[in-house]
Formats: sequence, C-alpha cells, structure tokens
Amino acid sequence: MIKIKICGITNLEDALLCSEKGADAVGFIFSKKSPRYIKKQEAARIINKLDPFMIKVGVFLDEEKDKVLDIASTLNLDVLQFHGKESPAYCNFFKKKFKIIKVFFPEDKPIMNKISLYHIDAYMFDIKYEQKIKGIKKLSDTFLDDVSEVIKSGKRVIISGGLNVNNIDKVKKLKPYAFDIASGVEQLVGRKDKNLVDLFIKKAN
Repeated sequence: MIKIKICGITNLEDALLCSEKGADAVGFIFSKKSPRYIKKQEAARIINKLDPFMIKVGVFLDEEKDKVLDIASTLNLDVLQFHGKESPAYCNFFKKKFKIIKVFFPEDKPIMNKISLYHIDAYMFDIKYEQKIKGIKKLSDTFLDDVSEVIKSGKRVIISGGLNVNNIDKVKKLKPYAFDIASGVEQLVGRKDKNLVDLFIKKAN
C-alpha cells in the first residue's frame, strides 16, 4: 500500500482530520518562505494532541543545523525533510537521530547521478516553489519517466508536485513508496478540505 503524507499542517483540526482519514504522516513546514509556515510553539500544541502512531515530519529549507536540531528535538519529530540545497554531509549530520527525506527537482538531472550522492531514507520529487508561483505545478511526464527508473532501482520514492484527486490514478501506476500532498487537498492555503482529504486517501489506496 502506498503511504500518504499530508503536508503544510497549520492547525489542530486539519491534523486530526488527516489522522482520522488514514494518512500515515503529517508535515509541518518551518520555512518562512512557505505560505504554510508554522511556528515551533504552534506545531508543539498540535503534536501534543496527535495520535501517537502518526508520523511527524518537519520540513526545512536551507536552515542552520542548530535551529533544525532544536526544533526537531523539542517537538520529537520522526522525520526531517530537506527541501533546499542541503548537501549529503548536511543530511548525514542528522541521520543518527532522525529518518531523512531529501527533495529533488527536475533541474537536478541526471537524477540518478544526483541521488546516488545521498544515503538517506527516502527520495522525494517535487517542483520548486519558484516554479510553482509561475504556474508550473506538476511533474512532467518526461521527468516522471526518470522517477520511475529510480523506483525500479529499489529506492524509496515519494512523489509530490501538483498531486490531486484528478491525477492520482495516473501517478500511482508508478508504484512509489509514498505520496506527499498539500495544496491538492486544500480549500484555502493552509486549510484542508475534509472531502478532498478523504477522497485522495481512498483513491491513493
């Protein structure tokens, strides 16, 4: 079964909704560049009321190591997701205490060469934020072909970038390890839509 992470959680209601509907993980974005940014204190209030079996993922973008470590340790996060230009050495720094996801983009071609430098727990493929605001919100079919090769190589692959209830059937044929979705199940930025969350999870499974 493909695992599902609902990202960009900003409030307790949405976190509990994701848990109720069967999401495997929820993501908290600690980069102020994101419209779904959440403060450490707010994330703590949500996490304290979460199902203990829910995987908690912290999303960071080119952040100082000490700040990442402070947030991750204080909140007892399970997984760290690095969404910027973090090096293999940077990712390795956190591996003793946390599971690590590194995000890669279409600009990172040749993709197999790029990911071979990283010895981490999962490899996510997404569109850069700068591209999203220009209207490029989903991974191209050509790049998904490259992603398919990574999946066939045995890596744990997480697909993100423009997923929604209308295109999930097509993408799940690639049989990735997991899906990561934020805007595709929202009614407003930072507010999840109950029906979309429910439908996406049902379709993904």
